[in-house]
Amino acid sequence: MNAPFRIHAPVVTPVARDRIAWHPRGAVAVGEHGRILFRGDERDLPEELQALPELRGGDVLLPGLIDTHVHLPQFDCRGKFGTTLLEWLDRFIYPEEIRFAQEEVARDTARRFYRGLISAGTTTAMVYGSVHERATDIAFEEADRAGLRILLGNVLMDRNAPADLLLPAGEALDASERLIEAWHRRTPLLSYVISPRFAPTSSPELLRGAAELAERYDTYIQTHLNESDSEIARVRELFPENAHYTDVYREAGLLTPKSVFGHNIHTDDAQLSMLAAHDCAVAHCPDSNLFLGSGRFPIEPHEQHGIRVGLGSDVAAGTTLSMLHVMRTMSYVQGRSLHPFLPIHTGTLGGAEALRLANEIGSLDAGKSADMISVHVERKFCRGKSLQELSDVEIASVIVYRTAETAVRRVWVGGTELTD
Repeated sequence: MNAPFRIHAPVVTPVARDRIAWHPRGAVAVGEHGRILFRGDERDLPEELQALPELRGGDVLLPGLIDTHVHLPQFDCRGKFGTTLLEWLDRFIYPEEIRFAQEEVARDTARRFYRGLISAGTTTAMVYGSVHERATDIAFEEADRAGLRILLGNVLMDRNAPADLLLPAGEALDASERLIEAWHRRTPLLSYVISPRFAPTSSPELLRGAAELAERYDTYIQTHLNESDSEIARVRELFPENAHYTDVYREAGLLTPKSVFGHNIHTDDAQLSMLAAHDCAVAHCPDSNLFLGSGRFPIEPHEQHGIRVGLGSDVAAGTTLSMLHVMRTMSYVQGRSLHPFLPIHTGTLGGAEALRLANEIGSLDAGKSADMISVHVERKFCRGKSLQELSDVEIASVIVYRTAETAVRRVWVGGTELTD
């Protein structure tokens, strides 16, 4: 069903990092332009909205999930074991990304990737493309066809990688500029992201040029930061004059309020303070961190510095596109159970905040875009409770710790229902 409509179902939506709204007998009304008109208890639905076409369901309605860090060209490399990040890139990822010079590979993978996002209930994703201009153009074409909210850019690399993946800084930046002019804000759902892979494969010239291009066109920026010890050691060798890894990006001009840095595991107070001073965001990728043994993300220091944090699947070091799985893994990587409100927030409203889109998406609040999903949850609970009898903590725990990756039943973006 597409907008306008009203859906009567159990509703869960984040309100803050430590608070959700839970409407066991809830309703959401969506207007003809795909905006949420009402969210709350169905008994409080305004009379004028009761004339909207009606949809009823027993599955739980949630905001669409938000993936702030994922690699489209790596989709078929999920589960490829490599002992360290740099070895894994050399053995599996770079050879796979070389294949994206072939248009048929780029289109087939993009179509399957976006179908995978829809199946997983991901309605918004910040995506790395390949180095190939045409492959990234195809990725935008397929994103537009899929109807998802996608922030995407071609990867920039000009050193320390296979020759087939390297472009001189000027050529790489020219390709990015052509893609920006073709796709950035072409529709309300598509945005461009300047995407240097990371400092070890980027010359200072490339990093500076990337920052200048992002400023000129007001685009997002994404790259990797402090993911592994070997990566950090490589950065020290390549940039000996800089105080630390984050300082490399600062000097290039890449620290901005629209910059999202993947991982940032092995950090310290000086680097966190620098990120906070420039209002940068971080994408936490727990499944990837477990798979490659990269380390434990320091949640508390990021919180203390007020840094915006979203969740990322980081496919293909992450093994699945399912943000339901990633929310659960967020707890596991800490070695303790997190209060379930935090993973729900980080995978929805926190991701929207990281992308500076919290006024548009991330929760089911009136006025926002109707990006939402319905999720099937079990019906047998402790002490014989029914779904409607669960407290807000109990339903959040069910969603985070008991819900299968295959539980997403329906997906809407802007009030339009998507199919995979």
